[in-house]
Amino acid sequence: MRKILKKAKLFFSLMLISVLFLGDAINVNAVPQNITLGNGEQVDDYLAGVGFKTKVTTSGEFVYCLDRSKASAENITVTLVGELDAGFAYLIQNGYPHKSITGDNMKDYYITQTAIWWYLDDTTGSGNLGSDFKVNAEDPHGIRKYIKDLVMKAKEAKEKGYEKTTLDVNTSSKDMKLSSDKKYYVSEPISVNGTNISTYTVKVSNNIIVTNVDGTEKNIFEASEKFIVKVPVLKINKVEESIKVTVSADATINKVYEYKPTDSSVQNVLPAILQPTKETVTDTIDLNVESSKVTIVKVDKTTDQPLAGAELVLKDARGNIISSWTSTTNAHVIRNLSNGTYIIEETKAPTGYKKITKPIMFTITDENKNIVIKVNNEPKTSVVTITKIDKSTGKPLAGAVLVVRNEKGEEVARFTTTKESYVLTNLPNGTYTVSEEKAPEGYQKVNDTIKFTIDEDHQSYQVNFYNYPIVEVPDTAANSSIIMTIIGLIIIGSTVTFIYKYAHK
Repeated sequence: MRKILKKAKLFFSLMLISVLFLGDAINVNAVPQNITLGNGEQVDDYLAGVGFKTKVTTSGEFVYCLDRSKASAENITVTLVGELDAGFAYLIQNGYPHKSITGDNMKDYYITQTAIWWYLDDTTGSGNLGSDFKVNAEDPHGIRKYIKDLVMKAKEAKEKGYEKTTLDVNTSSKDMKLSSDKKYYVSEPISVNGTNISTYTVKVSNNIIVTNVDGTEKNIFEASEKFIVKVPVLKINKVEESIKVTVSADATINKVYEYKPTDSSVQNVLPAILQPTKETVTDTIDLNVESSKVTIVKVDKTTDQPLAGAELVLKDARGNIISSWTSTTNAHVIRNLSNGTYIIEETKAPTGYKKITKPIMFTITDENKNIVIKVNNEPKTSVVTITKIDKSTGKPLAGAVLVVRNEKGEEVARFTTTKESYVLTNLPNGTYTVSEEKAPEGYQKVNDTIKFTIDEDHQSYQVNFYNYPIVEVPDTAANSSIIMTIIGLIIIGSTVTFIYKYAHK
């Protein structure tokens, strides 16, 4: 008998080690449906003449009987009935072979078996043991006290039931705050309260960091530890965003099971096997991120179209530069600004536009975190006025054909002058020439060109294009001939008159 108990104890020691180290791999589905029992051996009647045989499976596991009034279960196969209550689990967990009660294996087996019968009497009204065993009979081996203690605590365990596994996640605030370096939104320390758990696991979205309160990154924590969630600001794409944090824990509950034979005259049995049953519990908490978003759009004031090339800075209320950028045709977005007042200044205007001199101010509050700002620029308008003028009178001249060309020689404008000045606007920056292809009638053609340059500092020009009138020069030789002829005729006429007059006298 002692040899059997020794072997069985060794078997259960190895099995207990396996449970401790491989418990996660064992579950209720591993409970065998059938167990084969071998021969039992007689145990001494230590108290009130109550004696019985040991029960052992053919594999060496200890087994206990559940009904003393029936025949002993041996050399048969028994079938799984179902789960027994937490009181039975307490008796097995704290009885032999899992615990040494007196240091004597045979007495410990005896104490455990009789405690099971006594427990059944107190909880089901069965009559496995009489008053002599429980009260009156002498106890020469001093084992009654061990039996009574097991029964009392087993009944307390039955009242509590199998230990419940609970998990509850708590934090003082669900609102995450921007870190001092403005790189993360950080939660308040989060604690986990639970029963029947030793560790827990934290799961969040990718790129979100989980640490303990000392800043060490990890996702598995001791039950007493707190954790912190850190979200990179670059991951926050909305003004209001929720971060779901899932906490889970695995617990193992040791349960015991009842088996019965096909012959109803033979008592049911309870193997001394603590069957670990794995249970997973979870809880979640939603953390809130309220970030600011400032969208800055640079546009042409007249067309409302995006403008590239402006150089801008963002300053806080103290004048500290927070950000600087050059505008593109896309909006510039600044996120995660703390509550407060800010100023946008333009340090350089886009080419062809007037620089903004008045700063733009805005304020971020809890109620106003999503702000859109349009920064308008007025275009610079180039104006070139071309006037054709009579050099002798200073008055405008009509009828000249003038051509304006850019520095590549490309024709920009061709027009015929009138008494009004000709106006060119919105010329791109560059150097231009004005030339005359046809002079006004009665005026000399100008062969020289007039040059002017449009740039950021020179947007307005007055071009005066002068023409001299054509002057007729008289033919002096022809005039002298005519005069001499007239004088000759006068002389001849005078001579004839004189001769005629004095001839009659």
